[in-house]
Amino acid sequence: MKFEELLADAREREITREEVLFLFEGANDWVKVSQLLSTASYVRDKNVGRLFKLKAFILSTNKGCRTNPPCRYCGQSSEKAKFFTNVATPEEVAESAKIAEEIGFKGVQCGGGCSGNKGAEAVEDTRIVKSATNLDVFVNYGVDMSDENIQKLKELDIGSIGCSLETINEETFKKIKPGDSIEERKKVAQLIDKHGVGLASGIMINIGESYQDRVNHIFYLKNFENLKLIYISGFFPIPGTPLENHPSATSIDIAKTMAIVRLTHRNTDLDGAFGRDDQLQLWIMAGASHRLIHGIFEPKNKIFSHKFRGKVQKIGEDFAFMNVLPIYVNMIEETGLKADIRGGA
Repeated sequence: MKFEELLADAREREITREEVLFLFEGANDWVKVSQLLSTASYVRDKNVGRLFKLKAFILSTNKGCRTNPPCRYCGQSSEKAKFFTNVATPEEVAESAKIAEEIGFKGVQCGGGCSGNKGAEAVEDTRIVKSATNLDVFVNYGVDMSDENIQKLKELDIGSIGCSLETINEETFKKIKPGDSIEERKKVAQLIDKHGVGLASGIMINIGESYQDRVNHIFYLKNFENLKLIYISGFFPIPGTPLENHPSATSIDIAKTMAIVRLTHRNTDLDGAFGRDDQLQLWIMAGASHRLIHGIFEPKNKIFSHKFRGKVQKIGEDFAFMNVLPIYVNMIEETGLKADIRGGA
């Protein structure tokens, strides 16, 4: 098997398990990585198009994550970076949704940790947003979802529901998520798919997994008929967490993984990792087609550390809106794609 010949074939057809592993191992210098990314961009353009979808992340009434013990990479396991210190009111959720709609977004995400309420906040947030706007809604509350609430969300015409597995290597999963269950996450993902609702799911890299683990995960996701979005989360250490000294995933490894996912999931939207938005153009080169803009609605005490700056507007006493949309649109257009804020998955 030759690297260049395989990439030539991949422009026209989906690649196999063996070929995926070959690409992970073979893309080991800048020339081969460049060739891989170029092929992934071509496949994205041909199968998904040259529109890059953007959605806004808005506030949620979620009261926090009660996974116990917390995931070892998450800010919830650190006193320095704990999330959910403030909970938005329904009025603040509605206001943030209205702002997103006013600046042109057609799709938004409400999300939060696993509160133990089995998706009750997802249903409430969706009702709030849909009663205040005409926005499409995507929710992501992880494994915290029930069959009943998935049905309620379907009746509310939800765009898609997120349930990230991170890794399907059970040993690695237990090491990084000791209070969580891979089997429960698989069950929820299967329930979402069974109801005919769009599924969004993520792969986390550089958490101790092998290339073979990534291959297995990529092909496991092919079991879902309604898979709409895959996002690649490149691990990065958060101060104060048990994994604060674990090395971060590199930009090249994230891009390489994205490109290989694009060659196997050719018609599925592909997104990048939270917290690395300055790598957006590299992701586009790797075949990405979608981005959820975090940092638009945040607690006021955290918004000023955002990589990008924009006009800030107060929401209630604890939150703020920062319009960074023009920055993202400019980055997308510099790559030759067109930004699409109509929604998507």
